[in-house]
Formats: sequence, C-alpha cells, structure tokens
Amino acid sequence: MNGNDAESRQPNDLATIDGDALDDATGPPRRRGMRLPGSPERRSRALSVLVILALLLGVAAGMVARGFISPAQVAANARAPKASLITARVRYGVLSVPVNIRANVGDGNPVQVNAPSDLNGSLAVVTSVNVRAGQRVSQGQLLLTVAERPVFLFGGGIPVFREMSPGMRGADIAELQAGLQAAGYGVGSDASGVYGPGTAAAVATTYKANGVRPVFAGSRAGLSHLSHQVNVAGRELTSAQAKLKADQDSKAAKSVLAADQAAVTQAKEQLASAERALARARKTTGAQIPMGEVVFVAHLPARVLSVAKLGPTVGSGSGSGPGIRPGQGKSSSAAVQLGSGKVSLTGFAPITQARLLRPGMKGTAFSDVSGVRFATRISSVRGSQLVLVPIGRVPGGVVGQNVQVTITASRVRSFIVPVAAISTAASGRTFVTLSVGGGQTRAALVRLSVSSGGLQAVTPVRQGGLRPGDLVVLGIGTAKQR
Repeated sequence: MNGNDAESRQPNDLATIDGDALDDATGPPRRRGMRLPGSPERRSRALSVLVILALLLGVAAGMVARGFISPAQVAANARAPKASLITARVRYGVLSVPVNIRANVGDGNPVQVNAPSDLNGSLAVVTSVNVRAGQRVSQGQLLLTVAERPVFLFGGGIPVFREMSPGMRGADIAELQAGLQAAGYGVGSDASGVYGPGTAAAVATTYKANGVRPVFAGSRAGLSHLSHQVNVAGRELTSAQAKLKADQDSKAAKSVLAADQAAVTQAKEQLASAERALARARKTTGAQIPMGEVVFVAHLPARVLSVAKLGPTVGSGSGSGPGIRPGQGKSSSAAVQLGSGKVSLTGFAPITQARLLRPGMKGTAFSDVSGVRFATRISSVRGSQLVLVPIGRVPGGVVGQNVQVTITASRVRSFIVPVAAISTAASGRTFVTLSVGGGQTRAALVRLSVSSGGLQAVTPVRQGGLRPGDLVVLGIGTAKQR
C-alpha cells in the first residue's frame, strides 16, 4: 500500500475495532470488538455525567419516599407516649439546718482614754502617737503623749481615781505594781499595795524607757541632805565609840568614862533620828504618777479602736481641762478608744428561723471586707433579734463591720428524701410513694422532721417502712420516643 492509498482509506479506519477489518467494504458491515467513537477523554466525561445523574435520581427518589407515611405509622404516632416514674433514692444520714443572717460587729462598752488632767496650763495637744487603730496593746504600753505628758496602759478593774505617789497604799497601787511587773519592771521589796522605793524606781524606769521625763514627789535635795546627816551622825558615833574604848584601855577616871558613855549614847540617838528622817523622806520621795498619766482597763490585751492624729487638741480626763484658745478649735471626745473586750454581734433573723435558735448554739462569722472567719456563739434570742459573742480571739478590723453569720440551728440523723417526695392524704397524714419495680408503687407513712435545702428528714411510721436506697416517686414523666 502506497501513501495515497493510505490517505484515501483513512476515514474508513473508524470501522476497524481492535485491528479487525470489515469482510466486505461494499457489503453490509460485519464488526468484531467494536469501539465507541471518540477519544478516551470524551468517553471519561460521558461516564461521569451518567454517574451524577444516577445519584441525583436516587436522592430524589428517597425524598419522595419519605413524604409517604403508612397508615400504621400514623396510628402509632397518634398514641400517647408511655409514662415513666421520676424517682430519687432514700438516704440515711445527718441533715443540717443552717440559718444565715447579717450582723453588726460592735464593742459594747469601749474605753475612752483622755488626756492627762494636770498639764500645768498647757493645751491638750497630741504631741506623739505610739499606737495605731487595730493594734493589740498590753501592759505598760505608751499610747500617746499630750503636751509631752504620757498616757500609759495597765490592766486593772479599778479605774484611776487619784495621783499615785511614794508612801501611798491601796488597791490602785497594787494594780500598778502588778502591771509594772508584767511589763518587766520589778518593784523590789515593796509590799503589794504599798508605793515604796522599789515601785518608785520601777515607775521612773518605765518613763525613761519610753523617752518621757518622770515627775518626782518630795524633794530630792532634801533627801540628799538627810542622807548626809545620817552619814555625819554615823561618823560621830564611830568617833565617840573610839574615844570610849581608848579611855577604857588607859584606865581613865570613872568620870571620863561616864562622859564617854554619854557621848556614845547621844551619838546613837542622833544617828537613829537621822535614819528615821531619811526613811520617811525616802517613802515619800521618788517618781510619781500624776492623774491621768496611767489608765487601767479590765481586759488586756485590748484592741485600739481609734486614736487621735498628731496635732489636734483632745479632751481632758477630768472633764475640766484647760480651755480652748481662739483658733485652736473644739476638743475631741477622746484621745484613744480601746475595745472593752466585750465584742458582740447583733442581727435579725426571720421569726420562723429565729424560733429554731437557742442561746449557746454556735456559728461562723465571715467578713466580706477582709475574708476572715471567726467562731461565734448565740448569747441571747429575743423575738427575731439575735446577739452573738465571739469565741476566742476576734480578728483585727472586724469591729464596726457588717458580717455574714451562719448558724447550724439543728442537726438531725434520719432518713432523708427530697421535699417533692412528700404527699399529704385527705386525713392529714403524710406519706411517700415508693417504686417497687415493674411499674408498681406503694405508699409509706412517714413523720416529718426538719427540712433544709430542698431535703426533708423523715421517720417511717412503720419500722422497716423505709430503707436506704429505696426509690421515692417525685412525679410522672414521659418516656422519650425513638
């Protein structure tokens, strides 16, 4: 076959499939292994189109089929859903009934500390502040100074009613001595309640240790003079005794010895007199405490509730202190306020809850400001008003706050069920309904106790009528249809 023959026969090659030629080009074609006309890419696109059409037809048929519901299915859908019981398990344990109230924390009788009474005409101006609000203070604490005069704190049930000086006796002196010793200042050999030299020395040391000049009673110059007289009398006695001994050794005349003996006797009397005078002077001479420079409080340690600032004029302890000069302003009521140790919490509860509360019940107070908690105990219940007292130490800063108090009104050990499980019969008797399986129920009569937080404490009327783990019916629900 030449090239021209090939070109003239090229269109007829489409009739050849798998290399098999037609038997007769002029007669009816007889094909073997016929192929689809076109390139492989065209055949692939055609196949994809057929697949997509088949998928679309399937989806359409499914959608149409879902729109048709059989009469049996319609009847099934119209039937009411099957009912089911809503249940909860019975448990046996302790049910606590808390009562929550708001209460104000206050100090029932704060101690008012004023300026010293005798300032020698000076204004009662605060010249130093040695404590801060909220601080706990104890024996021998210097609170502040007013016109450079101090105010010291000591413990005692008898308030200061006079100045205290060497030579004095009394219960207030005994309180002072106890406070000095508790602060670390011994009073020597002084008897309790006697302001002697040891007490005076302890007072002077206390003042000097805090940088304050002590005030002395009596004359220290006079005391020195009396002490000198004692020394002179002692030397005269020694001289007289020496002369007497020398004359005795020399066997002097009796008249000389008699004169020597009289001189010794006189010297002894003079020495005794000088010693008595010195002893009296010592008893009344020494550091004293002017009125108002010490304050006694019944409970220590105490907490400082408030304290005056540096510079203002404060009130006098006697109530008749120095007058206020022009431009100085009006004096405040107190230089320092101390807690009396009688902190209390006062609040109100709904009358239905207050009836559950009794004196002695314990609770917990919570400060919203500082986040601290402290234990409390009910002191009294009067109607809906409650008064509580702290148990133990009161956290700093809570006095004056409004706090939350939670009190456990009662704790009952009993069977516990949800409140929703309780039913009341026409007769007024209460009962719970128990699920006993297989859709069956039975009633169990119960007696009610306390309730709290949606739970009810109950006791079965019949022994064994309830057991932990039993199912009580709360209501009837519907089962979910599939």
